[in-house]
Amino acid sequence: MASRKPDRRAPAPPARPDSPVLALAAAGFLVAAYLTWLKWTGTTAAFCLSGSGCDVVQASRYGTLLGVPTALWGALLYVAIGVLAALGLTPSRWRWAFNLAAAGVGVSIYLTAVSILVIHATCAYCLISTAITIALLAVLWWRRAGLPGRRVPLGSLVTGALASAVLVPVGAAFIFAMPSQVGGGSEAALARHLRDSGAVMYGAYWCPHCQEQKALFGDAARDLPYVECDPGGVNARPDLCEKAGVKAFPTWVIGGQRREGVQSLSALAEASHFQPATAGTPSK
Repeated sequence: MASRKPDRRAPAPPARPDSPVLALAAAGFLVAAYLTWLKWTGTTAAFCLSGSGCDVVQASRYGTLLGVPTALWGALLYVAIGVLAALGLTPSRWRWAFNLAAAGVGVSIYLTAVSILVIHATCAYCLISTAITIALLAVLWWRRAGLPGRRVPLGSLVTGALASAVLVPVGAAFIFAMPSQVGGGSEAALARHLRDSGAVMYGAYWCPHCQEQKALFGDAARDLPYVECDPGGVNARPDLCEKAGVKAFPTWVIGGQRREGVQSLSALAEASHFQPATAGTPSK
């Protein structure tokens, strides 16, 4: 009886780090980490003038997602892709990296559209990050042909990538669109409380984010402790803005703490120790 021959097939070679993907992920991380640092420190970006598109985008409500700088989420995405590339792109790791890159492209395109159509300003560093995510997606697609073993089915791949590129931006848009409230009818009381507690909102009459901030208060915006920084505005006090070191609009100073960008009503209430239960109590 003939014996069965042993399987002499050579094992698949271990996956090696993917240098092009790793380099792009590292470049994207540096850009996103820099934007995160700018947001946390309130520093003006290099090669961008104070009050430029970079400042306007960073100071908008789209500059923060779930309580942290939006750029930080991008930095984490680049780290995840970089780790997968450093370990070596097996079919499963490649698919994770490709879907993450697709999600990054979707969010980047969404935020770019928002900056152009809603904020009416663009940030060069944000556009660079968008270009890097697109390049990552393209390089990962090119790498698909060289994956060891069986390649990922094209139909399943496209479905997963489209889901990542659509569902993640939709989720982010939903979070950005969530209303910020401190309780029904509390806007007027909060505005008076901010004024009476010594808080200050620095802004400029032409700043769309200042208008967005005031719109959260409705008719109560007239009670806000607002200081106009542009010399061409009504009752302008550029001297006070310069003394306060204002670099982005709007800038809030509450209890000695600086906050840049549009703030939710709940964030302003918390920072100023406002209690919504006292909404019906007239200010003294």
